[in-house]
Amino acid sequence: MYFLNGDRIYIKPEKTCSTENEQLQNCLLQLSKINSGKQIFKLNFFVDTDSDDSYYKLREKAQLLVSNLLSAKIVQNFIAQPPLTCKVIIEAFFYDTALWRSKFISNGNNAATLFKRGNTEILVGNVQSNTKQGCEKNTKNAFSELTGFIKIAQFPLNSIVRQWNYLENILGFDGEKQRYQEFNNIRSEVYGNAFEDTGYPAATGIGMNRGGIILEFVAVKSGEVKTAPVDNPKQIAAHNYSKKVLIGEECVLKTTPKFERARYFEMLGKKLIFISGTASIVGEKTVGVENPMEQTKVTINNIQRLYSKDVLGKISNEPLIAKYGHARVYIKRRNDFPSIRKVFTLYFGNLSVVYILADICRNDLLVEIEGKVILE
Repeated sequence: MYFLNGDRIYIKPEKTCSTENEQLQNCLLQLSKINSGKQIFKLNFFVDTDSDDSYYKLREKAQLLVSNLLSAKIVQNFIAQPPLTCKVIIEAFFYDTALWRSKFISNGNNAATLFKRGNTEILVGNVQSNTKQGCEKNTKNAFSELTGFIKIAQFPLNSIVRQWNYLENILGFDGEKQRYQEFNNIRSEVYGNAFEDTGYPAATGIGMNRGGIILEFVAVKSGEVKTAPVDNPKQIAAHNYSKKVLIGEECVLKTTPKFERARYFEMLGKKLIFISGTASIVGEKTVGVENPMEQTKVTINNIQRLYSKDVLGKISNEPLIAKYGHARVYIKRRNDFPSIRKVFTLYFGNLSVVYILADICRNDLLVEIEGKVILE
């Protein structure tokens, strides 16, 4: 990761591979070569599996292969979101061992790595709950595990600066309860007023095909850190949405999604903006319904406002050059992939990017984009 003086690399299978297993083994072979001289601490696997059984079998196989490949224990995350160009993509995170000390923390399938440098500490990890008892139960379990890691590491809850929330069947219902709304209700309860003075984390809430609930997080504790929410004047902050855009009946409890559009982060000479999952929303309304190209343009325009000259001028008195670092592009419908990729490439050229098939938190949203902006 950039703020750990490292990197993030997407590893895709070579064209000669066909099956899931072949693609997995090929990606890990490439990883073994890339890993020379670098220290991996986390791997995200984006996988295309057609059943719970195949998902868990692939996860077990990957874990075995990784344990044979790497001597150190690392955080691993298996996300049932099909890549649009293959069946398996690995997102590998590296850090600089000369500058950071690390400690692996585990609780069953859930894990995190604690980094230390002087009086700065960073906790990076993920938790998962897949009880088959519905979104409410999984969300409560997952947040309990997350806050458990935070407490073990002696971090305050509001130290979380970036979060990813993966929800199986995000737009579905458990009885009369809409799953994403239930997630938001529980998140609001867990957060309470912890973020009242600091603003919420930058975050992505996105669907996945199976796996229950996965929460991925970055938390920071340091006297060397400056961090603050970044707003888009063309969008209402998600945590200030009116009830009319929240899913569910009026008589049902509905709380807003507790995240910021973006978050500025400065630490030990590194400056960046975490870009939350961003979609084609102006004010609080969806724009470009049924038009994937228009939605992609509006989404990118929303993102670019988050590191515009006006925003950067408020962040620093010194001139800053913004460089978009990487992106994940989530696409609701496979057939929209070519047109969305065409627009994205027009704006960002050969930027490091992965295209993922995933449901998005509104029925009429066709694309969502996230990433980071490096400031120099």
